[in-house]
Amino acid sequence: MKRIFTHIQKSAKSILLLTVLAGAMASCDSILDFEEGDCSIEYRVKFRYDYNMEKVDAFAQEVKTVTLYAFDKDGNFVYQKTEQGERLATGDYSMQVDIEPGDYELITWAGLDDQSFAVPLLTKGVSKREDLTMLTRRNIDNRATGEEGDNIVKRNLPSLFHGRVKKQAFTRSVQKPVTTIDLVKNTNNIRVVIAQVNSNPSQPVTRAINKERFSYAIYDDNGYMNYDNSLLEDDLLTYLPFVTEDSSIKTRAFSDEYTEYPAAIAEISTARLLDTQTPQLEIIDRETGKQLLPSNSLISYLSLLKTQDFIDMPLQEYLDRECRYSMIFFVDENLTMLKSVIQINDWILHINDIEL
Repeated sequence: MKRIFTHIQKSAKSILLLTVLAGAMASCDSILDFEEGDCSIEYRVKFRYDYNMEKVDAFAQEVKTVTLYAFDKDGNFVYQKTEQGERLATGDYSMQVDIEPGDYELITWAGLDDQSFAVPLLTKGVSKREDLTMLTRRNIDNRATGEEGDNIVKRNLPSLFHGRVKKQAFTRSVQKPVTTIDLVKNTNNIRVVIAQVNSNPSQPVTRAINKERFSYAIYDDNGYMNYDNSLLEDDLLTYLPFVTEDSSIKTRAFSDEYTEYPAAIAEISTARLLDTQTPQLEIIDRETGKQLLPSNSLISYLSLLKTQDFIDMPLQEYLDRECRYSMIFFVDENLTMLKSVIQINDWILHINDIEL
């Protein structure tokens, strides 16, 4: 009788233990999540922007707003979240993602500005991954200034970034999983400088150049991006300076010492530059109607700098890492271009033997 009672006690304890474990598994969906009664799962996403020339994470310094999109394995839109402000600048920022466990494709657009970029409004259960496009707005500022022409971009575009993780598994096997999305910058600032030098270095420079003498434009059909940051078919955009000014520069292009020269400066902001495209830089003398440059190929000029200092870096990587360019072209007192020397980002390039 005593043996039977002992067996009943052991069986009861086993049943009770199984009941407790079953309850824990039902509430947590995994025994690995059961720790001191806390079954919560917190998915977090970090963002990293070190795809720059310094190769240092500059997310906290450069990104002001970030939007995360999630799509299921069939490409259906299931989740979106935007955060902005001071929290992004803390240096340890991550976004909490409230999403069910599963496999997802994560896409990020960071730096979106309604005045500069247009992204469609997505609907859960309706929108697909291919619906997530990004359009650089055009014909905004020229309406106010009376600028003629179509598809004109004439503003200092805010920094825009794209990131993508093709497959991310959010599971319950880790209580606080963190995913990192790497970002690529999609905007550029190009500073075009025309500096006047005398053909006779012994003579003082009499200023003949001014900001109104030349017109400046960059032409490229790069304003419409797909979900994966590839280009979609677009109209040819005309990027015009958002600022022009009369100034002066100091350079050692023609001597061992820094010498000051009068200059005209134009600042132009563009969308992402791709080595598969043929963006054209056009500088026109308004008095003669003639083009100043021997070649209008913007990529050719920028690739000269890569050849000088980053010869082992693929051209597209260089174009993505670098986002600010300063290009100095030199003219004589007759405002005719001196075709032997140009300066790009402090590098003085002698181009006599270089075919542009």
